This record gives sequence, structure tokens and C-alpha cells, in this order.
Amino acid sequence: MTFSVLKDKRKLLPILWFLLPAIAGFMKWRLHSINNYDIYKGVFTHLVQKVNLYELYPKEYFDSNHYGPLFSLIIMPFTYIPDVIATPLWVCFHAFVLYKALALLPIKPEFQWILLAICLVDLNTSSHNVQVNPSVVALIILSWYYVKKDQVIWATLFVMLGAFVKLYGIVGLAFWVFSDSKLKYIGYAIMWAIILFVLPMAISSPEFVVQSYYDWYDSLVHKNIQNQGVENGVGTSMQDVSLMGFVRRVGGFPNLSNLFFLVPGFILQVLPLLRFKQYKNLLFQLRYLASLSIFVVIFSSSSESPTFIIAVAGVAIWFIPQAHPVERWVWILLFTVVAFTSLSATDILPAWLRMKFIVYSIKALPCCLVWFACIYQLFLSETSEIKSLWISQE
Repeated sequence: MTFSVLKDKRKLLPILWFLLPAIAGFMKWRLHSINNYDIYKGVFTHLVQKVNLYELYPKEYFDSNHYGPLFSLIIMPFTYIPDVIATPLWVCFHAFVLYKALALLPIKPEFQWILLAICLVDLNTSSHNVQVNPSVVALIILSWYYVKKDQVIWATLFVMLGAFVKLYGIVGLAFWVFSDSKLKYIGYAIMWAIILFVLPMAISSPEFVVQSYYDWYDSLVHKNIQNQGVENGVGTSMQDVSLMGFVRRVGGFPNLSNLFFLVPGFILQVLPLLRFKQYKNLLFQLRYLASLSIFVVIFSSSSESPTFIIAVAGVAIWFIPQAHPVERWVWILLFTVVAFTSLSATDILPAWLRMKFIVYSIKALPCCLVWFACIYQLFLSETSEIKSLWISQE
């Protein structure tokens, strides 16, 4: 690697994008700290053995699985590789999927490094936890991209993949409104739903797979209750790092129902779609993609620190189309996300302070502010002309 490469951010950031996850994966294996990866492997082995995917297996790992039966087929190839290789390969695989999805966004090649720079820290946080979240947000991006290309067979595949793996991806169905082939979209969505529902039966049995979907639902309901635990204003779970968690934990309303947030949040997320004349506008679509990517995190009681690569990718997509010169308030929001969401999970802060950002759900607040800003722009801003220097207008 030459010094010129190190100075060129356009070359350096893609190198770091894959190098840091690879190092993180190896370090986690070396420290025998790959519990999440052991859970993932268990989805495959337990499906084959026809034992409950969502029970506790303390001899194999702590905690429990919360991924759908289809996930078994995604992890399956990695289970045949020694963990010393498979763990770094696993996190690099998800880094690659997100890298390719971000590369498909309509951004001039010379400025794509901006997206990578904004997302890099949270990608590394997810990698250190051996998580799949980079692929989750990649599937949301891909479901929008292929609608834009009017290739609904691929758009619906990525939506259903996301839904059958970790539910979050189901939000990609919102891009149906942007499709020129709405009936085809519905037909392909149903087709892929049937195929992906049945596919795990190839390595198990129809009866067990059907039962597993019931078990999955029960596990998610139970997990949602656990995630909302608050004691003396402090979160008892490392999850619920969300808008609801912030209000419950900081505001002192431990028993406040998610519905007080989900109903108005859903309404605000959907109302911009009443601007029918904006459906063909690229800026409007990018902002909607950004808002959805943030929405699924800040309105989820399952959100935890490694989940925020999904929301921060949304922040990056929101930032890129901003008009030039970029307004001061936009820069302030971006730096707030970097400081209080991304860097708060790193060793820049002492461990006790990092924990405060989690147990009081402070980490979620900057992304909440960006989401409100994005919704405001979707409602009121003129989107007839893109003035961003970074966007490639086809």
C-alpha cells in the first residue's frame, strides 16, 4: 500500500470498509466471543435436527435466536468452514452486501466515499458484535433501487428476504407506491413470500417449519416485553435504544406503551406519500428511503447499539442530497449523529459513559432528530430540482 493510497480517501475508505470488519471478526474469534455467530449457526443445525429454534441452549450459547427459519439457509455455507475463517468471512460478507447497495445509489463515484465515511464506525460496531444488520439495511436499499429500475421481480425478492430474516426489511413494501408495475409487484411479492416460506423445508420438514414460524412470533412478543424493562429510570436491557426507550428511561414513564409512539410515528411516516406528484422525483424518493431506514430503528424496542448501522445508513442517505451549500443546521445534525450515536459506542468514551448512552437510550436521540428533519423536508420542501453537487441525475 503506497502513501498516495493512504492520502486518497476514495481508495482508503473502501480498504478500511473491509479490513476493519475482517480484523473485528478475527479478534472476536480469538477472544472466544462469538456468541451471536454461535446463535446463527444454531438456526441451521436446530432446523436440521428439528428442535425448537427459539429455545435457550446454554451449552451452545447464551440468549436465544430471534431470526426466521429462512436464515438457516443463509448461514448454512458458513457452518462448514472453521470458525477462525468463517467469522471474519461472515462479517466481511455483510460489509460487502452493504457496500454494493450503497454503490448503487445515484451518487457520483467520486463522492461515494462520503457515504462510507459516515457509516464506517457503525459498520465496525456491528462487525464487533458479529451482526447481520449491514445486510438488513442493504436489502431495504436494494428494494428501493430495483423499484426505481422497474425490476420488480428483484425488488420484491429483497423485500421478502429482509422480512423472512429479520422483519425490518418488510418496510421496503412502502416503495410499491413508486413502482410503475404495481400489479406485477403484488404478484411477485406473493410469489417470493411463498417460495421463501417453503424453502427451509428442503433441509427440514414442512410441519416443523410451519411450527417454527409460530414459535418465531411467540419469541418476538416475549422479546419485546423484555426489551422495555426499566428500573428506577434506568434500562434493564441493552435494547430498546429507541425513541420510546429514551422517553421511558429519561422522561420517567417506564410503563408508557409503544403504541403512543408507533401510531403517530407511522402516520408521520406515511403522510408524505400523499404528495403523489413527487413520486417520480429522485430527491423525494431518496429522502423517503432515508426516513424508512431510520424509522425501523428508532421505533423498534429491539434496537441495540449494533442495530444503528441501519439508521446511520439512513442518515447518510439523507445527508447526500442536501442542497449546496449545505446549511449549518444540517451539519450540526450530522455531527451530532457522529458524536452521540456512532462514536458513543467506541473506546473514545470510557466504558461507564458508553453504558449511560445505552441504558438511557441517548444513542437514539440524534437519529430521532434527523428523522423528524427528514419528515419535515418530505412534507414541505420543494423537491422539483436537485441542487446537490453529489447526486448523479440520470
